[in-house]
Amino acid sequence: MQCVQHLKVFKTASPFDRRITSLVWHPKSLTTLAVGSKGGDIILWNHQHESHDVFIQGLGAGGSIQAMKFDYNEDNHLYTCSIDGTFCRRNLRSNQVTVYLNTGEDCFNNWYTSFDVSFTGGLLLAGDNKGYVNLLTKDGTPIWKQRLHKSKVHHIEFHTGTPWLFATSSGDNFVRLWDVRNIKNTESALVELKHEKGGVNSAYFSPAHGTRLLITDQHSELKIFSGPLWNLETKILHPHRHFQHISPIKADWHPLEDIVVVGRYPDPKFTGSQGMDTFNPGTEPRTVDFFDASDGELICQLEPVGQKGIMCLNRFDQLGNILASAHGAHILLWAPKYSETNIPSTSDICQSVQAPMRRPLTMDNDNDLKKKKRNTSSRKQK
Repeated sequence: MQCVQHLKVFKTASPFDRRITSLVWHPKSLTTLAVGSKGGDIILWNHQHESHDVFIQGLGAGGSIQAMKFDYNEDNHLYTCSIDGTFCRRNLRSNQVTVYLNTGEDCFNNWYTSFDVSFTGGLLLAGDNKGYVNLLTKDGTPIWKQRLHKSKVHHIEFHTGTPWLFATSSGDNFVRLWDVRNIKNTESALVELKHEKGGVNSAYFSPAHGTRLLITDQHSELKIFSGPLWNLETKILHPHRHFQHISPIKADWHPLEDIVVVGRYPDPKFTGSQGMDTFNPGTEPRTVDFFDASDGELICQLEPVGQKGIMCLNRFDQLGNILASAHGAHILLWAPKYSETNIPSTSDICQSVQAPMRRPLTMDNDNDLKKKKRNTSSRKQK
């Protein structure tokens, strides 16, 4: 936990002429990340080098990169989905592209907004702006297409430890959890989490142990649900409202601890959040905020010197050593920096947050989820 309190910006880059819409760290090359822009440009950057290693030119207007993920089994391959109507896999060295889904000439009305890949299950999921989700095999063979939401699917994610479980979040105010083996329609959802204040930008499973689900709405709430029954555990009031000309703000996890990281968008009309100026709401700095997931307490706030933008995207590398942030068309990299007077002992550095013990999510917990669904249905009938 002390590591995040000592993060300092050590490198910046501004490779694009349009704002950054997606960033993702490489799962094996720990110093490498990919960054995508609203114009469809993509860079592959090893931050130990002075400049990016690969630059792929995008379409410009209409080419916005919506999501990216590295292929875990083939280092130089990257999955992407874009407003140009494609969901594809790209070789970053040869720029050879394998297209799995393409809305073609209808891309102005229909495009892919989110996806995920289960490398253990050999499955691909892709959601679009009309609420449909496609399931494909790893080689691109279609399995089914279902409308799981009434509006845009903002985020899809497989549970890493339970390959049959995945979550979707949407602009229709719902987050739903599904069993990929048993989907017919919206009634097939194992768990349905309704949000009262508008659309939901993202729903991330905690990477440290997978028993928490972090939800970011489009206004002022972060919610953390606890598995296997996915009951509300913590609610954090935090300003991060939606605005058309910035990338949607999505809270994310530290990879090894239950720490939440999220960019702040101060709002003069919103009061009650930790870290705000109570006398002059909306005038506080545009910081990167860190919260303890177990109790929602603010750990610290970081403000980069000379940077006034809203840090919409913030993602740690696989070991939690480096934090990448994006505001506008700029990338910032943070790393811990200690002075001689405040060097912590080895036992204090990155000490784990003590979370309550929980049952791991296994195939046996499928019954728990179905039992909760039956109980919910019976209450509705009453």
